[in-house]
Amino acid sequence: MTHRLTFILVLLGTLTLAMFQPVAAAEFDRGDDGDDATLISEPPGSEASAEAKAALRSNSYERIGMALFSAKSQADINALTPTFDRLRERQFGPSLVVRPTAVQDVIAYITGDKYLAGKMNMSMYSKLKKGDILLRRTGRDGCKQWDIIPLCKYWALVYEHSGIYFGFRNGKLSVYESSNIGGVQFKDIQTWRTRDLYIGLQRSRVAAATISTKLEAFVNKFGSNGKTPYNYNLVDKYTERALYCSQLVWKFYLTVGVNVDSDHPFYADWLRIGYGNTLASYISRNSVAPDEIGMSSNVYRMATGWNQ
Repeated sequence: MTHRLTFILVLLGTLTLAMFQPVAAAEFDRGDDGDDATLISEPPGSEASAEAKAALRSNSYERIGMALFSAKSQADINALTPTFDRLRERQFGPSLVVRPTAVQDVIAYITGDKYLAGKMNMSMYSKLKKGDILLRRTGRDGCKQWDIIPLCKYWALVYEHSGIYFGFRNGKLSVYESSNIGGVQFKDIQTWRTRDLYIGLQRSRVAAATISTKLEAFVNKFGSNGKTPYNYNLVDKYTERALYCSQLVWKFYLTVGVNVDSDHPFYADWLRIGYGNTLASYISRNSVAPDEIGMSSNVYRMATGWNQ
């Protein structure tokens, strides 16, 4: 108990580095003037929901934050993000550069690779089995793919995306995943093998035959060509009407009796630094992030590292 308390106190004092430095460094599309990130455009006629508009009228940091993390569409995210960022900075201050020791300890817990310096043995891809979990970080700064994984700059310490290895599908080695571009679908394994990606590979101890049968049934249920849309609402992990990437992984593993949502207290502590108690509890209690899957003790880590 004493050891954990000491760790958390150090975490609270230093973890701000991970919370804000990647956000400041993350690469987004910028306008000609180089100011704030230009958010994704919506189809003509798209507009924010009534809930998002009401939150904005309140000018309340916590209400706007809750509306953002329970967004119904990209239009909600586009509308809420600028005000949320302004109010968050007013409440918690601008980015800080601080000692990274505790950040590295949490990264080590997620990946087993304290400095994110490891190299992926590319032969590991040939050893993947149906149902294995893939976790992904894009580039050193992380979370560059704002257009693919909405809001990841807020909740991703290491991993911003996840998927389930399927094996051959229509003649290609494929990963079953969900993104803002196309919803639930199969993607070629090559999209996970490029050099700018840091990858984590995890496997359960469930029998291969059970995994195969359950995964086929899962695909039949949720489809593979956008039948199930992307879930913008991070804190609605229980819905089946729409799925985000790590929610899809979590839901599949529940079908084989494995809960990969670690709900690890260190993840909640990290969120608390950036958002305060109310939003941190709201996010950690109701969502499942790729980093939380990385911290799960119900699956084991096969390999982590940068693709070569």
